[in-house]
Amino acid sequence: MDKMQRFHAAVRGEPVDYPPSVAWCNFATDAVNGKDNAARQLAFFEACEWDLCKVMNDYRLAPPVGIETLETPADMLRFGKRPMSERIFAEQLECLHIMRARLGPRTPLVDTLFEPFFSLLFAVGFSKAAFIRSHPDEAAQMLGHLTETFIDYIRELRKVPVDGVLYATNACILAPSSRGITDAEFRAFHAPYDLRLLNEMKGLVRIVHAHGNPLDITRILDYPCEAISWSDRLTGNPSIATVRKLTGKCLVGGIDESKLQERSLPEIRAEVADALAQAGGARNFIVSPGCNVASGIALRSLLCMRDASRTPS
Repeated sequence: MDKMQRFHAAVRGEPVDYPPSVAWCNFATDAVNGKDNAARQLAFFEACEWDLCKVMNDYRLAPPVGIETLETPADMLRFGKRPMSERIFAEQLECLHIMRARLGPRTPLVDTLFEPFFSLLFAVGFSKAAFIRSHPDEAAQMLGHLTETFIDYIRELRKVPVDGVLYATNACILAPSSRGITDAEFRAFHAPYDLRLLNEMKGLVRIVHAHGNPLDITRILDYPCEAISWSDRLTGNPSIATVRKLTGKCLVGGIDESKLQERSLPEIRAEVADALAQAGGARNFIVSPGCNVASGIALRSLLCMRDASRTPS
């Protein structure tokens, strides 16, 4: 099988010669342009020869000119629809076009998109989450404009073209995490926008990434997507074996990203073997860390994870 065949077989639950493996990393790319971003992402991908190329998106949304954070409900109304010429979109799209040309048509290229609420908190500060939720009418307008912006971005992704999107959402996080949300908050501030965007992505491989911990992953099991990613090894999160019983969708994970850089090679192999055992074998599974890995991780650790997934015991 080539990389594209293996990737699509995995997400469809079809037989594979071995489960695809992948990892991704933050490269502080908000400080560099799309060309330099592509060079960093490609170096990481090519050094590890992953089965798919999952591109990190480190460009961050900025508030409108003259606003540092949200002080009044009126501030939220200043967040209008954004053009694709804005740096965070233009640089990432340039990066993706360069990578597509370098990788060719038979390597799966997967972009990263953060949900609207998550993206806005990067712009105004995570401490403003409660303030946003306390003004639902203004929040709906602000989130709606950003969703429309992201729809334009998804349409640009199709032109690259990318093969999939890892869509990261905080929608599943529970208390006592400082980012925890209630069921009512999930229904009001996350699910409607997640669903609009995921429906817009139809035809691409949609990997919903439930970020953080502790998680109620049942909130997203019926989302329109082909695969589900989460940090299954973190405290308070369900195991692969548990989620496998809940859904027939492709599962992505198995490796503890918080400890990968500290583990010996035999320990890494053991974790891969345990993940595959929980998943019920190679089918319908992608081996990966639960989230981004540390930028200082040794290449040998990543190669060990990759090789263990290709020669499971």
